[in-house]
Amino acid sequence: MSRVRSKLAVSLALACVLAAPALAQTRYATSDSGAERRSDAYREGQRALENEAWDDASRIFGKVASGSGGETDAALYWKAYADWKRKMKQESLEGLRQLLSTYPKSAWADDAQALELEIRGGKGAKNTPGADDEELKLYALDGLMQVEPDKAVPVLEKLLAGNSSPRIKQRALFVLSQSDSPRAREILLRTAKSGQPVALRCEAVKTLGIAGEPGDIAALAAIARDTAAPTEVREAVIEAYLIADRPEELANMAKSDPDPRIRDKAIDTLGANGALGPLRQLWSTEKDPAVRARLLQAFGVAGDVESLAKAARDSSDPETRRKAIEGLAVAEGDEARKTLRQLYGEFTNTEDKRKVIEAFMIQDDAKTLIQLFRAEKDPSLKKAILQQLSVMDDPEATKELLRVLGDAS
Repeated sequence: MSRVRSKLAVSLALACVLAAPALAQTRYATSDSGAERRSDAYREGQRALENEAWDDASRIFGKVASGSGGETDAALYWKAYADWKRKMKQESLEGLRQLLSTYPKSAWADDAQALELEIRGGKGAKNTPGADDEELKLYALDGLMQVEPDKAVPVLEKLLAGNSSPRIKQRALFVLSQSDSPRAREILLRTAKSGQPVALRCEAVKTLGIAGEPGDIAALAAIARDTAAPTEVREAVIEAYLIADRPEELANMAKSDPDPRIRDKAIDTLGANGALGPLRQLWSTEKDPAVRARLLQAFGVAGDVESLAKAARDSSDPETRRKAIEGLAVAEGDEARKTLRQLYGEFTNTEDKRKVIEAFMIQDDAKTLIQLFRAEKDPSLKKAILQQLSVMDDPEATKELLRVLGDAS
């Protein structure tokens, strides 16, 4: 981009801020009419929005936004929307700022400005003078990096070392991550390794994950191995690996980290990322019952019905079998329901069967529970099934309870 075009972009960005009150009558988007043409991951995020699963939606769209495809601007908008719904106001506003500064001509720009206005307090809301100054600083940060990157880096370094708001500092980290300047990389890495306060250090670590360059990933590995680092920082490394889509590095932490809390978080993140290969490898070598239980939970989140079914069938440990059944309940889907139905017929232990009954209740599968109830001969299991039906908000469950009472009307 030429210097003239860059200055024009800065002027347009600043004009957007100053014109924001004029958007009071704009409705912010709550649906995407073009979603059917989007990627599978994008559509998965839309389903999470429809189900009001705001945490899942934020995570999914964050991952889409970190990619390099044509959906980045839309994903930034929907992540901000989900963050707003999960009451993460500052994170939502930061996402909208990123969208507007990086994609000022995006089709989502008007929606982003309207949503920002809504978050800040509705149609009649006005920014305080301090808030206005901060908005201008955010745009100036992006604009200066485009126009004069060599001059921008010392300014960003000063902002990070000074008393600027956490929001300004977070934006400064992001702008540094977009620079090819060796000095910018040095500042970012130094902040990730030893920045203060710890919250800023965590943000720097996550920013390395967003950047995703080989040198950044190597720096994350060094921080991950630093057992003297605060737990929050090492947990931020796990989030950075998730953002950067680095399951192998997550698997290393899950396998060998001396802190059980870090291992558990790494395993959970592998499950959320659907990393079946690393999870299965860990399962094949892990002996600790607590870690194996965590792995079964991760298999459920990842939807690995095959591994869960094998654990349920092959394990001689009752606790392992029941944790596998719990994982199948979380996995959901036709394959999981089919496997649970098969296991119910195969199991001879009453407690195992009870666990399968609970799994069908968790999956809200009244139809299968009614079938099991009518076919079951064991009075104690019939009672267990009826108890689960009684707590389900399902017309067929209610109808079955009435039938048992002799009133099928």
